Amino acid sequence: MKQTKIHNIDPHFSESSYVINRDLFKNYDPGEMSKNSSCPYTPESGRFEMTVLGETYFVDYPSGMVVNARGEDFDNYSVKIFILRYLMNADGNAVTNEWISFKEFPDGTIYYSNFHKRCLQVFAQIGNEMPEQLKSYMSWLKAVPYSKGDLAWQFTVTSGVDIIWILWFGDDEFEAESQILFDKKLTDVFNIKDLAILGDVLM
Repeated sequence: MKQTKIHNIDPHFSESSYVINRDLFKNYDPGEMSKNSSCPYTPESGRFEMTVLGETYFVDYPSGMVVNARGEDFDNYSVKIFILRYLMNADGNAVTNEWISFKEFPDGTIYYSNFHKRCLQVFAQIGNEMPEQLKSYMSWLKAVPYSKGDLAWQFTVTSGVDIIWILWFGDDEFEAESQILFDKKLTDVFNIKDLAILGDVLM
């Protein structure tokens, strides 16, 4: 996963926010986090293993340091913060298969303009300009085709977090458009800023 190219990154996605969440992380019970998130935890090494968009990451407990599959640090703070927030807030509940948009989350309308610019417009542009590459990526993720729009898939971001991507191609008259739908259960897991981070991870 590449780091987002979008400028004016919200401080919520920054190194300082990562440090704050690492400090919070140590207050949570690792056994409960593992159970609720379905992410394996090894007490002997004090380490969680978590897969995000097909990539493996490790999280040290109690420090909250997130490293890649090679055990190396990396600078994508959106991914790091998303991982910590999910481990801390996952509730173990099953997916509902009720799909809602960003706007339908509490406070979603307040932050929608930023989410639309950062995520939906970028996804629409990528899908419209590089549909074959997008199809290949979705195949690699083992995404399931979804019967909406011109292209659409349902896929797993991490265990317990499924989303739907929908793309409508643009033409000479209309710009390309996209939509991202989230399982309704995530309203009990993420606040609206967490959801914005998830959107940034997808990009």
